Amino acid sequence: MKARTPAAKAGIFFLGLIVAFVSAWVAVDLRQRAMRGTPDYATGAMYAFGDLLFGVAVFGVVALVPLGLALYWLRPVARFWSALLSGALTFAVTGPVAVAMNHWSQGLMGGWDLLANARFGIMPLSALALLTCAAFAPQSRQRWSLLAAGLTDGALFAGVVVVKFLPALAANG
Repeated sequence: MKARTPAAKAGIFFLGLIVAFVSAWVAVDLRQRAMRGTPDYATGAMYAFGDLLFGVAVFGVVALVPLGLALYWLRPVARFWSALLSGALTFAVTGPVAVAMNHWSQGLMGGWDLLANARFGIMPLSALALLTCAAFAPQSRQRWSLLAAGLTDGALFAGVVVVKFLPALAANG
């Protein structure tokens, strides 16, 4: 098998991102077609936000394939993995900070509360991305650090769901 050039690898990666985008577009379109018959669908904004979240989720999951390919091709590049590990661990620290800000600020922090809530929203995808990075990390220390960062994000998101959303659902249901 012929070795691929860096340009070909980058092209394959970006083609994978385009496939992920088209997949998300089609999934949202199919969801919209299925929802058109429901009486509340015309209310708009809440369904638009739901479509946004659904599209981002589909894109994020499908984009894990080109991400995995890129990480596989970047395994021999030590500087990349050092920078990725530093960035991932810095990013992972923002999860507990967002939880603490949301818990103790009670709306007094203005835009920072919005950022904390946005951080909650990306936790499932960031956990999957960090776990994918851990699967392809070339060294054991990097693998375990990325695994810990991914599991931390996943556990924080699960904790937020259990503490914030399940009691509200139980009270309404």
